[in-house]
Amino acid sequence: MNEPVNPLYSHIRKLLISARQAAVCNVNALQVLTNFEIGRLIVEHEQKGAKRAEYGEQILKELSKRLTNEFGRGYSWSNLNHKRRFYLEYNERMQQNTNDKLLSDNLSSILQTLSAKSYAPFPLSWSHYVFLMGINNHNERNFYEIESISANWSLRELKRQNNSGLYERLALSRDKEKVQPGEKVPSRPQP
Repeated sequence: MNEPVNPLYSHIRKLLISARQAAVCNVNALQVLTNFEIGRLIVEHEQKGAKRAEYGEQILKELSKRLTNEFGRGYSWSNLNHKRRFYLEYNERMQQNTNDKLLSDNLSSILQTLSAKSYAPFPLSWSHYVFLMGINNHNERNFYEIESISANWSLRELKRQNNSGLYERLALSRDKEKVQPGEKVPSRPQP
């Protein structure tokens, strides 16, 4: 009696797992896009103000206080500064990949119609991007971002690879003269 249910159970199980994965992808994409848009709004507001550094600092403090009171955790001064920096660092890419007005004019429609991987200018989680922004070398940051996407690295794996110096080891392996005689040249890790 149990056997006829097995194929039905397997199909429903796969459907539910797929739906959960799509939901996680949508939440991650939605969070990153929203943070990008928050950063854009902050930067545009700052650019209209005089004495930008002092003015911007005070604005972020006040904004942090008000957003935290209404929406809870996640809107500290440092988090808002991350969102601001994220916009400044990734704005050029968004302009290359999308219509300039896509986010500013149609963010709500994007958020309503977002489906798994259908609109993913930022395929990694917000935590990935916060970590990546801590890497000052632009080429190194791009390397780890590309590897994280292609190998589907978790944040933990990204940090592990970064801490192991993967980028530097691969850069050295391309410049064979810098590799010590007898030293094994590292190969690219498999996902």
